[in-house]
Amino acid sequence: MKDKYVWLDINGFPYNAKYPPNPTEYGNKYHGYRTYEEESFFYEFAVQYYDLSFRYNGNYYYIMIRGDHAYVTDESFVEERESFPDGNTLIEQFRIEGHPLISIIPQIDDIDFF
Repeated sequence: MKDKYVWLDINGFPYNAKYPPNPTEYGNKYHGYRTYEEESFFYEFAVQYYDLSFRYNGNYYYIMIRGDHAYVTDESFVEERESFPDGNTLIEQFRIEGHPLISIIPQIDDIDFF
């Protein structure tokens, strides 16, 4: 079951109601988000449930999402290091070097889906 912030648009396509896309301002290149990084976290991860890895300040991080929670895992995908109730909460509350993930999205590199 999708999280309560995953809504359907008038065409039946899912979107992130808490962090909605804005295709009028940003076009459709990144599903209506300003950047590839925003699309990756707010749409691909939080709505489509794609697991992803990314690099920040030289360190790699791995985040995964399941129907009942989202979590940060190790590079072997075995150990859940931190758990959150959903994708948006992980994006908002997971802290890297003292910064909430949501605040450093523009500085993230090497996003990859697995």
